[in-house]
Amino acid sequence: MAYSLRMVLDTWLKQSTAQGSKLPENQKQFVRAGTVLPIVAFTPAPDDHWQVTLGRDAQGQQVQFQGKNTWFVYRPAAQILQNGQAINPAPTPSPTPSPPMYTLRTVLDTWLKQTTGQGSTLPDDQRQFINSGTVLPLNSFADATNNHLKITLGRNAQGQQVQFKGRNTWFVYRPAAQILQNGKPTPAPAPAPTPAPTPQPSTFAVRALIDTWLKQTTAQGSNLPDSQRQFINSGTVLPIAAYEAAPDNHLRITLGIDAQGNQVWFKGKNTWLVFQSAVQLLRNGQPIGPMPSPSPGGARQINSKGLRLLKSFEGLRLEAYLDAVGVWTIGYGTTSGVFPGQVITEAQAEAFLKRDLRRFEAAVIDLVTVPLNDDQFSALVSFTYNVGEGAFAGSTLLRLLNQRDYRGAADQFLRWNLGDGVELPGLTRRRRAERALFLGEDYTVFL
Repeated sequence: MAYSLRMVLDTWLKQSTAQGSKLPENQKQFVRAGTVLPIVAFTPAPDDHWQVTLGRDAQGQQVQFQGKNTWFVYRPAAQILQNGQAINPAPTPSPTPSPPMYTLRTVLDTWLKQTTGQGSTLPDDQRQFINSGTVLPLNSFADATNNHLKITLGRNAQGQQVQFKGRNTWFVYRPAAQILQNGKPTPAPAPAPTPAPTPQPSTFAVRALIDTWLKQTTAQGSNLPDSQRQFINSGTVLPIAAYEAAPDNHLRITLGIDAQGNQVWFKGKNTWLVFQSAVQLLRNGQPIGPMPSPSPGGARQINSKGLRLLKSFEGLRLEAYLDAVGVWTIGYGTTSGVFPGQVITEAQAEAFLKRDLRRFEAAVIDLVTVPLNDDQFSALVSFTYNVGEGAFAGSTLLRLLNQRDYRGAADQFLRWNLGDGVELPGLTRRRRAERALFLGEDYTVFL
C-alpha cells in the first residue's frame, strides 16, 4: 500500500518534537501547505507529533532533506494518506489538552500578513483582516523586522487548530496586538530597539480643511451610528501610514504613529474613510493633494493636447448626474461640491475644470521625481484626473517612471481600463490615447 503525507498547514519537518521556530536550521525543513511527500513508515510520537520516514517519489528517487529521511511533524499540520485517501490512525492517549499558555489580543483593527509589508497593499491571499478585540491562541511568537511579531497560531478551546487561508504562521504589526500569558498582558517579547538615527516624523499626514467625519463607510457621516464615525475639527493633523482612493470621492486612510511614538486610532480602529474635499494630504508637512488656491505666478499646466484629450473623454454635461460608480458629477467630470439638480453654464464648467486641474497638476509635479516634457506631463495629468492622485501615488506606473523606465511606465497606462473588473472600451481608448501622448505619438486616432 502506498502511503503519503499531505501538509494541511505551513509547517516544519523537524529532528525533534520541539517548536520548529526555535530549532537551528540544520534540524528543521519548512514545507508549504498542500505539499505531498511519500512515506514508508509513520508512528505516533510524543507532544502530538508523527515520526515519519520518507520514501521514494514517482521517479524512484529517495526523498530526503538535509541528508535525512526520518523526521517529526506536528500532527494537526499534516494528514496521512493511504493510496491517496485520508486515513485517521488513532492518536496516542494523552491528557486533556490544557488551554493555550499564550494568546494574541488585537487592540486595533489590523491585518495578519504573510510579510511585514503594509497590509492594505498586499493581495488577499497574503492577508487576513482581524477586528479589534479578537483573541487568538498561539503556539509560539517571535520578534520580526519592521516592528512586527511572527506568530504561529495554536488550538482553540474546542481543540481545533486555528488557521486562515490554510496557514497558521503570520506576521502582525506589534502596536496593533498584545501578547497575553494565561490571560494576562505580558511585555514579552520586548526586543532592544534597533540602533538607528533619531526617529523621523511620519512621512505622510492628513489635515482637515473643514470640520468633518472619519467614517467606516462612504455614507453621509451624520447618518451613521457613533461606532462608525469620528468627528474631527478643522485644522486637525493626523499621521497616516497609507492612503488610497475610495468610491464616492473619498480617501481610505490608515492612521500611523504620532510624534511620541504612539499608534493613533479611534474606537479601536485605525483604518477610516474621509471625504476627499474635506482634507489635504501632506508629505513631510507639505501639501500633495488638493491645493486651496493657485500657485503665485502660475505653476506648470496641462498643454493644449492634454486638454483636448481630457475634454474629449470626460465630455461636457451642464446638469448634475450620477456617474458609473454613483458619484454626482457635472461639467467636465467635476465631482467636488456637486449636488442633485445642479445646473451650470459652459463658462462655469470651464472654471470648475481649471480649478480641478490645479489639484492634479500639483499632484503630478509633487509625485514625479524625474524630468518630463510637456506631452508626458499632460498625459499624466489626464490620467490622474481620471483615477485620482491616491491611485497614481501608489501605482506601478509612478514607480517605474521614477526609476527612469519611461517605456515601462508608458505601458502601465493600458492596465487601468477596468470597471468592477470588466474592461470598459471607453477607458481602453482613453488609456491608449494617454500612452500615445506620453510617447509623443499621434493620440488623436483614439479620440
